[in-house]
Amino acid sequence: MSGTGCAPRTPSWTPDSRLFQLPRLRAGSVGIAVTFFGMYALFYVNAQFLQYVKGYSPQQAGGAIVPLALGMMVFTKCGVRGAECVGEARTAGAGLALIAAGLLLLSTTNALTPYLLYMAFLLVMSAGAGLAMPTLSHAIVASLPAHRSGMGSGLQGAARELGAALGIAVVGTVLSVRLASSTGHGTAIATAFTEATALGYRIAAGVVMVVGTAVVTGLRTRGRVCG
Repeated sequence: MSGTGCAPRTPSWTPDSRLFQLPRLRAGSVGIAVTFFGMYALFYVNAQFLQYVKGYSPQQAGGAIVPLALGMMVFTKCGVRGAECVGEARTAGAGLALIAAGLLLLSTTNALTPYLLYMAFLLVMSAGAGLAMPTLSHAIVASLPAHRSGMGSGLQGAARELGAALGIAVVGTVLSVRLASSTGHGTAIATAFTEATALGYRIAAGVVMVVGTAVVTGLRTRGRVCG
């Protein structure tokens, strides 16, 4: 080991700050966090929007999100193949761009938006998540030696939880601030909710685009931690 310049090997469960010096591992972790940031920005308000603005029942609102889950399952296979064919950076970048685009498209919806159009916007987001998540997960795992694969799994879980919490926090704050200043009942409240949701989606899309640029840059860098 002394000839390679690497520090002595530590158990896989021992925290090692060197891991975070790996650009691809950092990029993968941040990418997963921002993916879940964008997705949970949608999850937090989607059911409320469908019920309060479009007048769906709870059952209808639940069924309306099913295409998103189905789309993610289908596009996950595309993500794996895309990473093999065109590289992780391009595949993850395309996925994050689609998530941002889906949020921007959803920000244009209102009570009059047909469900089929709304579903198409959801599928844009599902395509993005399907492309990004397996690619970013692989970037983390591939950056680590086999005996530290458990740490890679833990990093992914922490990144998902952090991203989801921030997505809910940001959109929830926008809704709270905008709705607190609104007055009226019925249609007026529905209009205020629609406007607040649109603003929250646009902010989330901006975050995904900005952070996504840094993620793509990091994924273009090769490197692996000493085993």
